Amino acid sequence: KLSTGSSRVVVAVLDTGIDYTHQDLAANSWASSKAFSQTIDGVSINCAQGTHGYNTITGKCDPMDDEGHGSHVSGTIGAVGNNGVGLTGINWSVQILAYKWLDSTGSGTESDAITCLDFVKATKHLGTNIVATNNSWGGGGFSQALSDAIQAQQEDGILFIAAAENDFSDNDVSPVYPADYFLPNLISVAATTRFDQLAAFSDLGR
Repeated sequence: KLSTGSSRVVVAVLDTGIDYTHQDLAANSWASSKAFSQTIDGVSINCAQGTHGYNTITGKCDPMDDEGHGSHVSGTIGAVGNNGVGLTGINWSVQILAYKWLDSTGSGTESDAITCLDFVKATKHLGTNIVATNNSWGGGGFSQALSDAIQAQQEDGILFIAAAENDFSDNDVSPVYPADYFLPNLISVAATTRFDQLAAFSDLGR
């Protein structure tokens, strides 16, 4: 059965944030229906009604994108379709929940990425139907802490979608992370061309 998506489905994007005012993203940007509180790593976080996500860098409930990458991948996932404006995402209708842990230069810390994953888990426990996180980032070696945080998502039925990266190398020979964590809820995605062939820059593997 073909579908253009559903507003009941929530995808969390862990990246540089999202421009939730953008004409192609505003209608599909998740907004909390009421004020809520979370306790992450012993820190109490209080977010107002209408919050679009969380910013681990500032410690505030405002994930506005100041780099562009998070908005770019959010558009691929769920830019509003059939509205005569801009472009169309894979899902015409979806809710995109933004967790900003990468700064205006595209840099971030592993601890902030893990905080985002902990926040995702806690938000799902409050009743938000998060089915997957999108993680179009990578770098660094194996981390047991990050692996454990990803595995913890599986307990709540949350997929972890990771970029295979863009070095045209074999990830089975030279592992990259988080794409190469051997976990049942992790899906590593390579890049393809408009002809459905592997892009020249994309990593690959089995």
